[in-house]
Amino acid sequence: MLKTRPPLLYGACVALLALVGATATAPVASAGPDLTRAAAARAASIPTPEQHFGFKMGTEGKLASYSDVLKYMKLIAERSDRVDYQTVGPTTMGNEYGTVIISAPKNLRRLDRLVEINQKLADPRGTTPEEARRLAAEGVPFYHLEATIHSSEVGNGQAINDIVHRLATEDSDFTRNVLNNSVVVLVPSQNPDGQQLIIDHFNRTAGTDYRRTYPDLYHKYTGHDDNRDWTMFTQVEARYRLELEKKYRPAIVHIMHQKGNSGSRIFVPPYGGITSENVPANMSASVSAIGQHAARAFAAAGKTGVGSLDYHIFWTLEQPVGYFPFTGAGVYLTEIASVTDYAYPQKSQDGRPLGPQQARMNLIEPYRSDTWTLADIVDYAKIATYAGMEYTASNGEKLLYDNLYAVPHEYLTKGVPSGTFAFVVDAEQRDTYATFEMLQRLEWTEVEIDRAKTAFVADGKRYDAGSYVIKMHQPRGNWAHQVLGTDRYPEVRDCGECPVLLPYAEATTSLPLQLGVDVAEVRTPFDAQLERVTSVQPPQVTMPPAPSAKGAYLVRPESYGTIQIVSALQDANIPTFRGGKGFSAKGVDYPAGTYIVPATPQARNVLATASAKVGLQVTAVDRTPKVAGVQLKPKTRVGLLRGVGNMPGGWDMWQFDQYGINYDVVSAQDFQRKSLNELYDTIVVSSGVSRDDIVEGLDPAQYDEAYSWAYGVGEKGWRMLQQFVRKGGTLLAIGDSVQTAQQLLDLPMKPALPNDDDEFVTGGSLLNQEFDPDNPVAWGMPESWPVWLYDTQAWELTDDSGEVVSNYPAEGEILASGYLRGAEHIRGTTNVASFDVGKGQVVTYGSEITFRTLPRAQYNLLYNAIYHGPAAEVDATAVQQLRPQFSPDGALLKR
Repeated sequence: MLKTRPPLLYGACVALLALVGATATAPVASAGPDLTRAAAARAASIPTPEQHFGFKMGTEGKLASYSDVLKYMKLIAERSDRVDYQTVGPTTMGNEYGTVIISAPKNLRRLDRLVEINQKLADPRGTTPEEARRLAAEGVPFYHLEATIHSSEVGNGQAINDIVHRLATEDSDFTRNVLNNSVVVLVPSQNPDGQQLIIDHFNRTAGTDYRRTYPDLYHKYTGHDDNRDWTMFTQVEARYRLELEKKYRPAIVHIMHQKGNSGSRIFVPPYGGITSENVPANMSASVSAIGQHAARAFAAAGKTGVGSLDYHIFWTLEQPVGYFPFTGAGVYLTEIASVTDYAYPQKSQDGRPLGPQQARMNLIEPYRSDTWTLADIVDYAKIATYAGMEYTASNGEKLLYDNLYAVPHEYLTKGVPSGTFAFVVDAEQRDTYATFEMLQRLEWTEVEIDRAKTAFVADGKRYDAGSYVIKMHQPRGNWAHQVLGTDRYPEVRDCGECPVLLPYAEATTSLPLQLGVDVAEVRTPFDAQLERVTSVQPPQVTMPPAPSAKGAYLVRPESYGTIQIVSALQDANIPTFRGGKGFSAKGVDYPAGTYIVPATPQARNVLATASAKVGLQVTAVDRTPKVAGVQLKPKTRVGLLRGVGNMPGGWDMWQFDQYGINYDVVSAQDFQRKSLNELYDTIVVSSGVSRDDIVEGLDPAQYDEAYSWAYGVGEKGWRMLQQFVRKGGTLLAIGDSVQTAQQLLDLPMKPALPNDDDEFVTGGSLLNQEFDPDNPVAWGMPESWPVWLYDTQAWELTDDSGEVVSNYPAEGEILASGYLRGAEHIRGTTNVASFDVGKGQVVTYGSEITFRTLPRAQYNLLYNAIYHGPAAEVDATAVQQLRPQFSPDGALLKR
């Protein structure tokens, strides 16, 4: 009988809850990992990878698909008493997310006890140091092995077949040590969807003239960013990974990556660069030790080109690190050089050896061959993994005590190095939905949250009852400090003339500034009557009594959660108005942009459901305000011009799907219409879409009709996009797509920032911004709040035909959190601007306001413009009478 676990109920929340409580299926009893006669017979019944797949792992031009790898893992689990297979749940695209548990039969039989030991060690409050040492001696460390996350890095996903087969069948000193003294938790792919897409395309195009490399995002939404979702956990795969960590508490996490085809043949720790003070010192030390153990293993095997002292991954959480090191798990990252088109040899063009040839302390022995193959990748992956397993099994007691127990114990007793006592979240917030989302992420990551029962004073400021307190003296105090604090990224260089060592894209991880939550960092201890928050939920709201026939429902515009309410009104085709300026009703002041909805039974039902989902209060007035404004076009049609393989466009799709936006991805076929205005009212151009992406697109000779949506539309299509705006369409350009919009419509603007990184660079930071809340694009925004800037432009308007919606301060501090060099170049420049072009409107966003869906405090800037451009102006009398300007089908009525 196949020892697999049943799939969890469909739906991310149910899947995650089920995973937390799951226990492993008890394997068949065995005397131990030694191959007894019965065990030897079972091992003999397990086919080798070559026998199962029909080719040896690493064979040129051959790749085992993800579905076939899972079949192999399940077959081994069925026939081996050392291996168990568990189905975690469905992925974003409905594939199976599975894990493989490998250990000695005696360990698998007591897996529940081993997990219990890890849980006790991970929460020192119920465990004394003496008891912790006894538990560490009784337990064994868990080795979390993650084979593939970037799905174009296919070699590791092939190597695991050899690795699992060896552990399941071999009787040797190595396997006895690993199996007896550790538990391996293997995730065959952290991104099964991408693995399926990449390899299926590769296999499908074999023997054709089409390119073998997959052209689009290899995760439906995040693409190559699938390992940069460790603060908001937007994707179900990221939440699965989080729950696996919380359940098993691994001592070592081995994340298998590949890199470009230049440089060393493999990277192993120690890491280079700088580290955050919130990352425990013994994490870096233990991982450095495991990396050097691997380096010795490579030397013993005669494998060269092994590099280290690179990949400064411990400042922010964008690389594979994430939550793991903050819990006591050492993150062992390996990066292996890639080959041509996933599976074909990489050869140097000049016949010289590949990679750097000067021996240095970070590359003891250079690689001397001019060829690198998929077989090499598989071999290097296996050596690195076996070394990591061996080190973990041989040092289990120390890893369990020094890492799993000592790390949370340190923060529980000493707090964080900065001396911060607590963070206080004021009960009064302009965006309660943002507060909920922030606290929810803290809860997901086991941060303890308290709520004040009465008012209290901290650092001289009074906080009302209901304010939240997150103390740093707790097991996850370092994680809480990492995501709640602000950052000042240091200016560190490898040499006097070297560039600043910057992270991949983020120099800050400040959730409060990204989401729009008022949070105070308090260093001085204070007293308050607190109660533990056991479950974070959206604020409870109730619908007000139904107003009279002349009344209306009002929804304030400050929260980005309001977008979901508007989407629900759009779906239900309910007339929705917005006040063009501030007004008062029943003694309450409402800002410009407040939503005004007719008091019909249908509207009430929609508002009740949508407002409860986001915890935003709807109010009612018996007399509709008399204020000029606009009526939103019913069922506003939105197009997303995202570009093939463009990660910002993938994140935009996720965001639109989450918020219920009525959108379609703009395709090449759309340009075969007479006019784009037949299809769309607003087109959003994701960051990173260039003129060439639109005009040239994918080459039909290289990619078949499955990707025809991304074919080029030529100069005719380029002109059609121009005409879309001139005929009344709304075009919104984000980030470096602003340059594309400027080229398209000759907008009166020019870049303000120098290209030289020595003059200006942010490294991905939050910079202060000033908004014009009276401008419809900025309705609901505060007068100032930070925006996200990474590798895009600020602008200068060259005449007064455009309107400045937001700008960087002309005076005062520019940097809110992160890193900034050359503040003088951005001071006073324009970020968001609005232009009337023909009958249409263009809004440009210099900063990437949708960057990985993190800077959510800026969301209103986008959604205001999506709906405002196609809206109809309404005078005060028409608003008061809630007189529709559109017919139910969205046609503008003539007055």
